[in-house]
Amino acid sequence: MHQGAVPQILEKTEEDFFSKVISILRVATDICNDRIEEIPCLTCPHKLEGSMFVMVKLNPSLLEDINDDMEFCLKRAKEESVMVLPGRVLGMKNWLRITFAVEHAALEDGLGRI
Repeated sequence: MHQGAVPQILEKTEEDFFSKVISILRVATDICNDRIEEIPCLTCPHKLEGSMFVMVKLNPSLLEDINDDMEFCLKRAKEESVMVLPGRVLGMKNWLRITFAVEHAALEDGLGRI
């Protein structure tokens, strides 16, 4: 797509589309906030407000056989088929990046597996 087309696309897009997207993301944000609070080894320092992902602090001392964010993410992928980005790749050891711009049922399932 040519960037020059963006203004025209935005002008022709119905306002209802944007309202629906915001509503979907708001529900996903609420799901993510609620589920993260239920996971003892994770802490979210700031309540989610406007994004499609969240950085959460991992406390590996509350887990058996997991020493850091990389091990946590590898085990979640292997054992639970859940992909979470280790903060280490962003220069943030023992943090996790969780994307919540997914179908609500998949988000609930993925956070439940974590």
